[in-house]
Amino acid sequence: MKSKIWISLIAFLCSGFAFVFPWKHEIKNDSVIRKTKVSIEGDKFLINGTPTYQGQFWNSSSGKSFPIEGLLFNSRMVQGIFDDLNEKTSGQWNYPDTKKWDADRNTEEFIRAMPSWKEHGLLGFTLNLQGGCPYGYCKGFPWDNSAFNPDGSLRDSFMNRAESIIDKADDLGMVVILGLFYFGEDQSLIDEEAVKTAVKNAVLWVLEKGYSNVLIEINNECSVPAYDHDILKCHRVHELISLAKEIVRNEKRLYVSTSLAGGQVPLDEIVALSDFILIHGNGVQNPERIQEISEEIRSKSIYSPKPLVNNEDDIPWRNPDQGWQTRDNNFVASVENFTSWGYFDFRLPEENHDYNLGYQSIPVNWQISSDRKSRFFNLLAQITGSPGTPKLVLDFSGNFGEVKKILVSGGPDKIQIIQFEWIINNKIVARNSEIPETFDFRAFSQSELGQEHWIKGRLTYKFEQKEIIVESPYYKNPWWPYGGQP
Repeated sequence: MKSKIWISLIAFLCSGFAFVFPWKHEIKNDSVIRKTKVSIEGDKFLINGTPTYQGQFWNSSSGKSFPIEGLLFNSRMVQGIFDDLNEKTSGQWNYPDTKKWDADRNTEEFIRAMPSWKEHGLLGFTLNLQGGCPYGYCKGFPWDNSAFNPDGSLRDSFMNRAESIIDKADDLGMVVILGLFYFGEDQSLIDEEAVKTAVKNAVLWVLEKGYSNVLIEINNECSVPAYDHDILKCHRVHELISLAKEIVRNEKRLYVSTSLAGGQVPLDEIVALSDFILIHGNGVQNPERIQEISEEIRSKSIYSPKPLVNNEDDIPWRNPDQGWQTRDNNFVASVENFTSWGYFDFRLPEENHDYNLGYQSIPVNWQISSDRKSRFFNLLAQITGSPGTPKLVLDFSGNFGEVKKILVSGGPDKIQIIQFEWIINNKIVARNSEIPETFDFRAFSQSELGQEHWIKGRLTYKFEQKEIIVESPYYKNPWWPYGGQP
């Protein structure tokens, strides 16, 4: 009897201790309530049991109407958890305003921009555990940007940043296409067994976190010869697709696929085993080829109805014959053939001075901070019937030290402004409760401005109970010598 009393007393004290000092690593994620669940029925995506863009059609300029229900419009945002652990190369990623690299800042700014993407109709984005070329296209990969240790175990710092992003996506109702491997980084894994271990660890990590808004892309472009491990090449990658699909926790598994280089059609084994089919549009100059790729996949005898997703395409902005008009580009051709489409943006070599461009070039300005970003998101908003967000442009053409005017265009008619902030070299220097008509920086000392000063405005507002942040482009030394060019 006494032993039972002591056991009860110890249990009571332990429960009280746990209440006062909760051990976070002891908490089981089985009880975590996630907001967003992606599922697939036939060739359509559903979020929380409802087809994406439910009941919607896009009335194109050709006079035809195209269904978009069930599509997953997305963007390649693979560098959200980027870091470089190679001391010999890490210095090249410094932010222009602080002259240093900061992996946590990169993730924080990614998260800050996500609601504005969603307001334009973006429901998905690709995030890679081994990133992508930080210059867009690369011949060599000396940096070390991998969420995996050489034995396939996970690096906590990378996964903690991934958790922050996926948490935010879950809160917003967005889907993450989580890529595991990237050519040029896969060699960091010591052997094929380590590759398999990495797949198991990554998939289990997602499942044990309770995420239901994540799709798996085994590797980016299995057809690229640069992969070191044979099992990551197209003729064998289906083995890893099967491995990932077999991993089950609480009777749940993840949807899995892989991608090939631009314009290529997946092998039958990949089509048969994938839950959704990933294609890339890079290099496809003629939009008619986009249509042919979709038709070739669907005509395969091994094909059964499943979603087709283009999650990497840079041609509309790189090919002057395409652009962002409502016809004759790869984006529109995908919509017309009921294939989801993904935007790929980076800085060309001659654009490396312009921090506002690109979503893959490090460091990244994750805001909709350039004309081509705006053109993609505006066309996306038009196709999806989304409100978009206001665009901010600062006019520095007045007196030295003065913002002559703040130009605001687009977005919904009525928003609730929370605050407007002025930022110099990544530091908030002033706040307003409304968008000011002008602003005078002459009150700031030279030490506050710095020899090289970067200035932007940031608007925080609410629309339909959602808090959204948008920023102007980041302007370098705006009064000299270019009069306010970013």
